[in-house]
Amino acid sequence: MAPTPVPQPASGPDDYNHDKHDGSTGRETPAPAAALPNDHGRKALAAFLRSRRERADPAATGLPPGGRRRTPGLRREEVSLLSGVSLTWYTWLEQGRDIRVSPQILLALARALHLDDVERSHLFRLAGMPAPEPAERSLEVPPAVRTFLDKLMPNPAFVIDRCFDIRAWNPAQERILGPALLDRPRHELNSAWMLFRVPEVRTLMPEWDKEARWMAGLLRQQAAYELDNPRFSELVTELLETSPYFAEVWEDHDVIEFRSSVRRYRHPVAGDLEVTYVRMVLEEAPWLSLICHFAEPGSESEERLLKLVTLRE
Repeated sequence: MAPTPVPQPASGPDDYNHDKHDGSTGRETPAPAAALPNDHGRKALAAFLRSRRERADPAATGLPPGGRRRTPGLRREEVSLLSGVSLTWYTWLEQGRDIRVSPQILLALARALHLDDVERSHLFRLAGMPAPEPAERSLEVPPAVRTFLDKLMPNPAFVIDRCFDIRAWNPAQERILGPALLDRPRHELNSAWMLFRVPEVRTLMPEWDKEARWMAGLLRQQAAYELDNPRFSELVTELLETSPYFAEVWEDHDVIEFRSSVRRYRHPVAGDLEVTYVRMVLEEAPWLSLICHFAEPGSESEERLLKLVTLRE
């Protein structure tokens, strides 16, 4: 009987990723790997992998027929062949061993087992890693979110993506900015573009300089996540070429994370408004965020905002 394989320690010189993940085909470029979670997490990961393997359809994998099967699904050897993960390494995973696993291994297993986006995210979370996003991100605002925007009335609210393009808004937001400001080409319908390029927006904000520096810092922070996004590069390039003030503050390299705060407007109809704004990431599409403004209950700003939103043309 062959000896039982001994798992690698959770850290040490063997913490690397390679083609077969156990040294069988030579070392490649090192890749980040993380120790699997505690014993409970490892058991949950093992059980999930086993359940997906047993539910897999051998006929859909492209493998040649393997004769009569005693159990449904794929054999461990077949998962190893399809994923490029060695049989030993995959066996350790299904046994809940305390080993290190890289994102590349998890992605290879997800492909081999034909996991959908939800299952793939679950696999990563069980392994203690951030869930990868879908290869193609839909920027369409879900219908339920559009309905929710209207339910937030009379509070101004809108949805943006990670490039700060405005994807949807409610009538209250239109009252704040004015219909003419929102009636513009798609690439101009962007919070950052409008802040730096549209004079009417600057007039609306008595603390425009503070808002502009804040926006530049948000863009700098977001740049780390959107390095390969052509839309993000296009936006920053256009602002650098057309807004001297943006070019100036961009060179400061200030990095700011979003925090709920207070914003002030000097509206031509409603007068001075002071509102709090919050940002909520959409769970079903985390690359989209909903921004909502609301005034202090019982305040003069709340009364003015309500009058503005309910004003008839």
